[in-house]
Amino acid sequence: AAAKKLVEEQFSSSSEDDDEDAEVKQGKILAKTFTIYTSQTDGDASELERTRQYMNEAFQSGAMTCLICIASVKRNQAVWSCCGCFCIFHLVCIQKWAKDSLFLVSSPLTDDNFGKKDYPWPCPKCRFEYKRSETPSRYYCYCGKVENPALDPWLVPHSCGQICEREFKPSCGHKCLLLCHPGPCPPCPKMVTTTCHCKKAKPVPRRCSAKEWSCRLPCGRTLLCGQHTCENSCHAGDCQPCPRVSKQRCICGRQTAERLCASPQWQCDQVCGKCLPCGNHTCERVCHADPCGDCPRSGKRSCPCEKSKFTLPCTEDVPTCGDSCDKVLECGIHKCSQRCHRGPCEICRQEVEKQCRCGKHTKRMPCHKPYLCETKCTKIRDCQKHQCRRKWGKLLDLHVIL
Repeated sequence: AAAKKLVEEQFSSSSEDDDEDAEVKQGKILAKTFTIYTSQTDGDASELERTRQYMNEAFQSGAMTCLICIASVKRNQAVWSCCGCFCIFHLVCIQKWAKDSLFLVSSPLTDDNFGKKDYPWPCPKCRFEYKRSETPSRYYCYCGKVENPALDPWLVPHSCGQICEREFKPSCGHKCLLLCHPGPCPPCPKMVTTTCHCKKAKPVPRRCSAKEWSCRLPCGRTLLCGQHTCENSCHAGDCQPCPRVSKQRCICGRQTAERLCASPQWQCDQVCGKCLPCGNHTCERVCHADPCGDCPRSGKRSCPCEKSKFTLPCTEDVPTCGDSCDKVLECGIHKCSQRCHRGPCEICRQEVEKQCRCGKHTKRMPCHKPYLCETKCTKIRDCQKHQCRRKWGKLLDLHVIL
């Protein structure tokens, strides 16, 4: 028993030593990965916490799970990382996922148009969409430089060990300084000289990831009204609409009214009345700023039935062409049989077979007349006791008895 206890103590001590060695080794790899970045930030690693979390998961056995097959992702397995959520999947799993997704969305298509439209497939976790051409076919390291990266105990699993050099998001013109790593790139650590939003303060050196700043002084930019300036403190983006009231002319310039500066364009109710180029007619448009345009009676004009066109002086009315009108009447079924004429078409007098409202009787009569029979309605009223008993022909609203 004593010998067994001694062996267990030695084994436990050896296991603890191995764990300590692994932690020390992991710490050295992380420090090496962050070296160039922290040299730009004077040792400040506060912006690296999110990246550090992804890297710690990559080191821990069983910490990363493929959400497709629900199995652990091992160091020696080919993987693929989503650029939207940075979740890691087995390469074979994501390939099958993409293939199945494309099949589901394209299965309703016929053989003729299959493959003509580039349907996207989504990430299993964040639903970020990828094109068919972006379906992964090979195993690359995180930064995408090396195919089939070798398993190196002194590198982050699935990493090539080279500088990442992926462009920062949002793009600033600089590239990531970490060694090839999982997860998102940290904020840009470069120092740039930049001024405030309103451009009043002197340029100062700041981190590229935090280069936009406010001097807190009044903005002072001229607002869209052209009369007042922005009184808000130095800010990003466009200034807010002017909150003041001022006298503003309408679009045609004839009238003036007090209005909010934020809505300077307004129309009065006066007809333009300017003489048109023809010299015979005046503009009938209401308050406008753009040119009046040509006389609406100039150029080619159609006859009332719109079958023939005539070129006449704007002072003359277009004659009728003598052809049949053929416009659809109010019934929506028959056409006007009169000769080309001015004014509205007459009512439809064509005889048709019509059904009454209750649906029990039919009769031939003029199309424009409704068929109102003398049958009494037997539907139950809202009281649920008595019948309607009114004649169907006199029921204006059929819903009142339902």
